[in-house]
Amino acid sequence: MLAGAVLSGICPVCGNRTRFLAFNDNLRESGTCERCGCSNRQRQMAWMLRREIALPASGKLAPAESIAIYNTEANGPVHDRLKEHPLYACSEYWGSKAEFGDAVNGIRNEDLQALSFADASFDVVMSSDVLEHMPEPYHAHSEIFRVLKPGGRHIFTVPYGEAMLRDDVRASLVGGEIVYHAEALYHGDPVRPDKGILVWTIFGLEMLVRLKEIGFDTELWRLRATACGIIGPGGDVFVARKPA
Repeated sequence: MLAGAVLSGICPVCGNRTRFLAFNDNLRESGTCERCGCSNRQRQMAWMLRREIALPASGKLAPAESIAIYNTEANGPVHDRLKEHPLYACSEYWGSKAEFGDAVNGIRNEDLQALSFADASFDVVMSSDVLEHMPEPYHAHSEIFRVLKPGGRHIFTVPYGEAMLRDDVRASLVGGEIVYHAEALYHGDPVRPDKGILVWTIFGLEMLVRLKEIGFDTELWRLRATACGIIGPGGDVFVARKPA
């Protein structure tokens, strides 16, 4: 795929026929939808959500009103299409700005490592490039398992290296202090664009083993759907299911 390439097709986020503009070397974060502004990665999440809740490939991203969804971010084109749904919840991590479960500027404050939601609250949890940005990601996976209903699923993306047997733990929290095991790596953060956000872990095959220990049945989908503006490499989306 050459830099600047343009594709045409149906966007899984907005459901419209559109063009996907200006792919570049960072395929996951480029290829902007001309209609809704979503990236390749956001289309991957929407494509998988549509599949999991039996929505058609085109038309509004509008789940049935009985489906409870928790999105672990409160911004972006996917959020914009889901936010009017009656059983939709979303959050950001605001830290000490508010108690967990309370709101900052109208947005719920949650720590995924210790969620404030009740057990079995949601049919679907969505997280896209979130879990690498916390010191205890498997605490977060366990909490997501807890708040999912039986038969629910967690749709997520993380940086993943299938050639790695073990997770690459780049930093740890020890006695309240960050201990670095590799050069500090930061990703862009839409909530704090001036700072970026630390990458604690890049995941390997170890993740699949640990998810099984938590209780999940996990699938890796390597998506490529040119007609939906989804191209690879990098089209890895995981679906971790809580047994019914």
